[in-house]
Amino acid sequence: MMQQIFYNGAIHPLADEQRVEAIWIKKGKVAGVGSLMQLQSQAGNGAELQDLQGKCLLPGFHDPHIHLWKVGDLLTYMLDLRGVTSIAEMQDRLREFAARHPERPWILARGFNEANLAEGRMPDRYDLDRAVPDRPCYVIRTCAHIAVVNSMVFSLLPSLEAPTGGEVLRDKQGKANGVFTENALGLITRLIPPHPASAYREMILAAQDALLEKGITSATDPGVMPDLLAVYQQMDAAGELKIRIHAMPIMVPDGSSKPLPLQEQYHSDFLHIDTVKFFADGGLSGKTAAVKQAYKNGGGKGVMRLESHFFLKLAQKAQAAGWRIATHAIGDAAIDQVLAVYAELDRNNPQGLRHRIEHLGMPHPEHLNRMRELGTFCVSQPIFLYELGLNFRRYLPNFYLNRVFPYRSVLDAGVGLAFSSDAPVVKDFNPLMGVQSAVERLDLRGNEIGATEKITLVEALRGYTLGAAEVERTEAVNGSLEAGKWADLVVLEEGVFDCELSKNNAISSCIVGIKCHNL
Repeated sequence: MMQQIFYNGAIHPLADEQRVEAIWIKKGKVAGVGSLMQLQSQAGNGAELQDLQGKCLLPGFHDPHIHLWKVGDLLTYMLDLRGVTSIAEMQDRLREFAARHPERPWILARGFNEANLAEGRMPDRYDLDRAVPDRPCYVIRTCAHIAVVNSMVFSLLPSLEAPTGGEVLRDKQGKANGVFTENALGLITRLIPPHPASAYREMILAAQDALLEKGITSATDPGVMPDLLAVYQQMDAAGELKIRIHAMPIMVPDGSSKPLPLQEQYHSDFLHIDTVKFFADGGLSGKTAAVKQAYKNGGGKGVMRLESHFFLKLAQKAQAAGWRIATHAIGDAAIDQVLAVYAELDRNNPQGLRHRIEHLGMPHPEHLNRMRELGTFCVSQPIFLYELGLNFRRYLPNFYLNRVFPYRSVLDAGVGLAFSSDAPVVKDFNPLMGVQSAVERLDLRGNEIGATEKITLVEALRGYTLGAAEVERTEAVNGSLEAGKWADLVVLEEGVFDCELSKNNAISSCIVGIKCHNL
């Protein structure tokens, strides 16, 4: 249908509480919003009326930091261990998976979180040996910054020397225990046979269908290698992309001291390639984010992955070529480094490119002021508070816990804020669950984390719509339902602004789990 007019529902063109009576869609774009009579008159007889029957219509959700192909990998090839509650359960699932796939030279899995395991510890090489003794086995922690291998992998490694920005952990006797962190993961991944283009395509197709089921119409895949980048471009040329994707090439792969060459920038209606990705530190839930004040119980201060001069040199090269910079930085020590580099970029060649900090877990007030001055955006994940909050309570001193992922402070400082999931780091990438987490700030057990950093429902919805489009530099054509913009929209079974918000009658009872439709 070339023209449609939606009416008789809670229609929110800007994902705020301002409602309109009807919205007119023509050739995939918004032709107008206003009264039903007005739009019918403008459209003439060529528009089909769509009765929403009281349902809620919003701009399509964005997820500006979701590892799309990895979401698809867990739906197609890799064993999904998210939700396991013990090492014994993990071992059982690995054994069963290995038995089902005798043809696979490696057994690959992802998703455990030691904070949720009955044993209360990280698994090690010997745990994996008991599950998969006959083939190399590589099991990635949920954060993807830590992994465990079995003993067979050690027979394939030419060296156990950890690269800069990585660790090969050892037991009390000094023997490598099978746990690798950050850049040291590259020692393992370079041994694993790469996916063919056909497998990447299958993963992307599976993932984008899963995202559309959640109402996600735009997504950014951060940290893409050249072979995957080529697949995205091939799929775009073939018309196979159903959601609007930003693919970010990674500059420095795990375990490498050599940067990858800059790719050609690319822009179409469904694919953008114009931002490069760096990693400054590790993950917060696994204690590898770089912090100034040590984690609890002698947990150290995390891992800095980049040397500052190396980072600056590469960032200058990318910016000079017109690329934006997106840098993973969670801990305050890493945020220091990133903002120092961004300030140097701005001083030498200010271009207003909207550089980004991914996650921004524990910024100080001076960090936020500097971000506002530099025009640096924050892309963060409120769902972490819910799914990973138990880790934060376990590892963070109160100094950090009370202001972790401080969204109220970010907005009050005037910093551009976008929300995302970072899936498959988390299992639930429903944007409405992220909205709930930003508003309520509760962990899995219902405990508040940083209650003073709560934001409003409207602010949270904006983080998944127009705020995300601003980060992606597509706000002229996306992020809200205004005349001339793409008609990327979702319909919810229930109005998001009809909820009674309180700690005991939470937003989840109103919006989480409601089926979303991409139209």
